[in-house]
Amino acid sequence: MKFTIFTIALAATGGLAAVAAVPGVDSLEKRDGPGIVNAAASVKGTPYVYGGGGCNGPSKGGFDCSGLTQFSVCKGQGGKTIPRTAQQQYHSNMGRRIPRGQAAAGDMVFWGTNGDCANRVVHVGIVVRPGVMINAATPGTVVREQNIWTSSGGLSICPDAVRFW
Repeated sequence: MKFTIFTIALAATGGLAAVAAVPGVDSLEKRDGPGIVNAAASVKGTPYVYGGGGCNGPSKGGFDCSGLTQFSVCKGQGGKTIPRTAQQQYHSNMGRRIPRGQAAAGDMVFWGTNGDCANRVVHVGIVVRPGVMINAATPGTVVREQNIWTSSGGLSICPDAVRFW
């Protein structure tokens, strides 16, 4: 009873306002996720090149999917470097796994061959908004926004997204 009264009194006297002044997870998410999206958007139109891209931008004339995500996190997070391949990014301890349905701007969504997200993650995209991502998909395409798809050509979307911010 004393704890409840103390808690109510603390909130009523402004103790809660002091806590709100400290940046929390929510304010960081609003600031950092869009930074990743903005970095990816800055290279829209760049050609897909297998093995291309990284923290320093396009290489070999372009980006592949994981080179784009590595670049976007690095540029959008002040130099933070994440692993290079989609498989490594999906399983990295540097990111936080979240249910794909809770993915927000700047989170990564992944696809595995025949749905094998344990051993065969082969594609990654960056969530822009619900149902839309930026990615470097296949040869002959460019970095672009497109709808997030669940399966295509033997690939199935993985159950979790990964947040690197």
